[in-house]
Order: sequence, then C-alpha cells, then structure tokens
Amino acid sequence: MIKAIFYGRFDTQEGPKVVHQVPDGAIVPSPTASPQQAPFFTFSDISFFVIPRQELCGNLLQVCTNGYRILGYPICMKSAQYDRNEFIFNFCFVLAEEEDFSKYKSIVQKLADLMHGLEEQSCFLSRDFSKSGEGKVYSLCETLMEDLNSYSECMIPIDKLNTLNFKLFPVYPAPPHVKAWDVPLFTVRYEAFLDENWDLTLQKIVPYINGVNSVRIISILADVELSLAYKAIRHLIYYGCVFLLDIFSFSAIYAPTASFHSSIASDEGMQQECARYVNTRFAPTSSLRMAPVSPSSSDYRGDLSGSHHRLEDMDDNIWPIIGDTDDDDVHSNNYNTHRNKGGSSFLSETRQRPRKKRKHLDGVGIVELYASLRQGQSVKQWYTLYARQLGNVDIRRFITFGIIKGFLYRVHKYAYGPRPEGFVYTSSHADIKSLSKASSVKGGISIGSGLGSSMNSAGGATTAGEDALVSRESSIRYGRIDDQQQQQAGAMSGSYQSTNNTHSNRSHNSHSHTNSSNNIRLGSAGTSSFDHNNNHPLHHHHDDQQNSENHSTASEDLDIMDGEESKEREGGTAQEAIRFHQNLKVLEKYLDGQHCFDEICTELEISERELTARLRMVPWVVHIIHR
Repeated sequence: MIKAIFYGRFDTQEGPKVVHQVPDGAIVPSPTASPQQAPFFTFSDISFFVIPRQELCGNLLQVCTNGYRILGYPICMKSAQYDRNEFIFNFCFVLAEEEDFSKYKSIVQKLADLMHGLEEQSCFLSRDFSKSGEGKVYSLCETLMEDLNSYSECMIPIDKLNTLNFKLFPVYPAPPHVKAWDVPLFTVRYEAFLDENWDLTLQKIVPYINGVNSVRIISILADVELSLAYKAIRHLIYYGCVFLLDIFSFSAIYAPTASFHSSIASDEGMQQECARYVNTRFAPTSSLRMAPVSPSSSDYRGDLSGSHHRLEDMDDNIWPIIGDTDDDDVHSNNYNTHRNKGGSSFLSETRQRPRKKRKHLDGVGIVELYASLRQGQSVKQWYTLYARQLGNVDIRRFITFGIIKGFLYRVHKYAYGPRPEGFVYTSSHADIKSLSKASSVKGGISIGSGLGSSMNSAGGATTAGEDALVSRESSIRYGRIDDQQQQQAGAMSGSYQSTNNTHSNRSHNSHSHTNSSNNIRLGSAGTSSFDHNNNHPLHHHHDDQQNSENHSTASEDLDIMDGEESKEREGGTAQEAIRFHQNLKVLEKYLDGQHCFDEICTELEISERELTARLRMVPWVVHIIHR
C-alpha cells in the first residue's frame, strides 16, 4: 500500500524542494496539514537521493529510513530554457519498509518517463507555479495514490491528448522445477475459472490432478509429453493454484516440523479446518447414515423426508467419530430380524430407542495424532496403533493437510552403495553363480539414518512388504524373497543359484533308485512333483515288477531330457546374465545417496517393493539412509 506520493525538484534558490505531497504534511511540515499528520521522516536526510547528482539520474533509486522505503526515478533534462541549463525532478512513492515493492518499480519508472515526455512537449512541470496542494500536478498525485490503493489501477486524463494509465501486477517468484515424482494438488476449485481458451495441455491434464497422481502418471493418463506437463504444472504453481506433494504410501515416514507448536497445536481454527478436511463423512462420495426404513412401509416417503433429524447431528458436529460401529451393527441386525414384523412399528420403536452418545476426535485428539508421528515409524505402523481414533479419518488427507500447512515433513529414503574398485562385471554362467553366492555373503542392505554397519542379505527372513521399525543406530536384516517375487524380479532375483540347486536335486533324485515302490514322474518342464507334507513323491505305483521295468526307461528318458534342458539352461542363463548386468548398471547410478526412492521408482517404473528386492541382489553393501 502506498503511504505517500510527493513531487520534488531542484530549485536554483532553495536547492532540493518538495513541491507537492499527498497526504499534505507527510514529507515536510505544511501549514494546511491536519494536526494529526506528522512527517514520516526528515526530508533533509534523504534529499540527496531525491535530487541526486547527474550521474545518478535516469536510474531507479530506493532508500530506507525510519521504517519507510522511498522509491524514485530522478530525471535530469538539459536545455537553455532552464536556469543553469538543467531541470531535475523526481516523483517518489513512499511505502512501508517491510512491504514487497517489486510491483511498484515499473509504475515509478513509467511515471517518470511520462512526465519527461510531457515536459518536452509542453513544459508541463517547469511552468507549474501553483501553490502546494493546488494545481494539476497535485491533483494527479492525489488521484494516482487513491486509485492505485483502492483499485490497483488508474486512468487519469491529463489533457486532450494524454492520459495516465497504470495497473499494478503482482510479481510472483519463479516456480520451482517440477519433477516426475511430484504430486500436484489443486488449492482452488479449478471448475470456477476453467475456460475453453486455455492451453490445450492444461485442459488435458487438469482432470487428472487430484493429489494422488504423480506428474508422470498425469502425463500418461492425459496422453501428453512429460516436458509439456512440466510447463503446464509450473504455470499453475506460478499463480498459486497448485501445491506440490510427495507420493503418498503407507510405507512412508512423516514427522512434525519445528513450527508444529506454533501452528495447529495452538490454533483452534486450524484444528477445525483439519477436522472438516479429513472427516470421511464430508467426503463427496460418502452417503449419509440414516436410520433404516422399510421400503414396503406405507409412510416410507414421509419418514425419508424427516430422516434428517436422525443424522447423528452431522451438520452440527465437524469432528470425526471415534470407536467401532458396534451400535450400528446391532441396530442393523435388529432391523433385519424384525423387518417382516411391520415397518411402521419398527420405526416407532427406533424413534423411542435412546441412542448412545458417540465420542468424537476433537482438536486435542488431532494434535495428539500429529504429535505421535515420528522418524523410524511408517504410516502403516502408526495407523495400527491408532486405528480406533482414525476410523472415520481419511489418512491421505490427514497427512496432506500437515504437509500443506507446513507442520509435517516427509522423511525420504536414499540408497548409498558405491561400486567397489575391484568389482568387475562378468557374463559367464560360472561367474554369475559365484557372484550370486558372493552377494548372499557380502552383499545386503543396512537401514538407518546414517551409514551403519553392513548386513547379510541371507539372514532372518521377513514378510515381503512389511514395514519394520527402524532406529537410527540399528540395522535390519532382510531375508530372501519368495518365488513369486523372484519371477517378477527376473534376473535380479537370484534365480541363477536356485536353478542350479533345482537341477542338482532333480538329477540326484532321478538317478538314485530306492527299494520303495515310489517312482518320480516328470512333468512337462522336467521337474519332479513332491508332496511337501510327507516328503516323498506324490505319484505311487504299487506294482514292484512294473516299477523295476519302468525304472530303466525312466532313467533313459531323464538323461535325454537333462541333455536338452542343459542346452536351454545355458542359453537362458546367458540372457539372464545380460539382463542382470544391465539392470545393475542402471541401478548403480542411483546408489550415490542423492536420489530418493520416489525418484528411483518413478524413473525405473517399478514399485518400492521391487526396488528393495533389486537392492538386495546388489553384490556389494548398500545402505538405506533416512533423511
């Protein structure tokens, strides 16, 4: 907001002088000023900057004094018609020192240039001999200040040929660079200002911006190039329409920031805003829970119209409900049991039955839930501890609200494991086999906030996808992955060693003949089928003579099939080795501790679970850092 505007010039008799000032008495004392109006500062202290030397004229100058900022653009005009052959003037704006003044820079400069042109055309300024507070120049300054403060624009006619047109445009900071793993979320209702004249890329991506889809997913769904999606989302960020979030997952870790106590912990209005935002009862797709009525009842329409009195005071209470739905289940079961006994009588009993007052998650409970988030604890683990309180809370919105307000931050995961100097990529089957064995002994993943001790990847098995409680000092040992995950991970899942073990076991079982009546039947893939409960083959032949006759034939068939399979296995192993090294080389560039898991998963187009499986197969130590 403009505090004052004044016009000063160099007087050959008095020196730097304030000719007009708005409001009167704001810059220099004036006999016509109101008694309450005192000068903002001492003009003599800044007069050198208002009417400077000729070298400084033609430049935007600013000076701060007494809590105010003075913006000016002095002009020096040289001509024989002026005293001392020069005329120096300046129109200055006075603003609060802490206020953003970037949008006023162009206004001050354009005003000086316009007055320079008017002076050249008609000596508009030098021939103005009106008293302070009178004349065209004073009226121009007064109207300019009022219009800019009130409407952020002005249109002031000066004469028949010239008009003063100004408009204040806010200058926004440059938007941050958008990354493929960022998740945009609208902070305004875009339907209100959506226009058919928008950029085509904007029109295509806007429907997919929902706070869940990442930028890469949005570009795929909207069928636009990723680079164009970057530009479009940066455009929305520039005007404050979009906020960038992280990819939400229940394996992510969040913790309160230093501003937690000064924000939601002490702001009741923010607590109520959070309750309205996270309450699942207010979701667009949620249906109001009413007392059940019988569709066959004669007064069904009347009961439905009056059922809003039985909505558990939803409109009056914004706080989410705490607890189980046992009462509602009993109520529903009673309805199903007695629905055939007459709808009207049941409705009357329902109206008379007193409802148990339900507990709500109030502001204190919301603050306690946010405070319980901490490093080393995933959202999944946190939810299992407070599932009862969070029964009617949208977890994603709950976390998103804290990120938007700035009192929560995301703890990202980074992989650090530079390749050892002595490591050489190999491609032969024997080298891959030894590499797989070496990775099970020397490789592995350690998790912690810093570079902890290395761990063995072959130790203690854990359930895939289960989040472990991670401390700063401790390391967690990952176990092997299951067969299904090995098939999904391909060559990175350590199938080389398991293939060789399966082959050796099958050869041993097929060539060793026992006295039992059991026989091994080969499947289509050349593998034997076993009963894992009894530890012997599933297929039995009770005729010993038939077994002895078939044994020689089975041995011959097995030798033939083993020869064919060995050739196929050698070709498959070579292809798997190539894929293994290709994936390892691609993954290696992300092991410098500078790439978060969201970035790696997005660029490689894999899940965090598969990324963890690949990191387990890296034949050297990889540390997982939380920061």
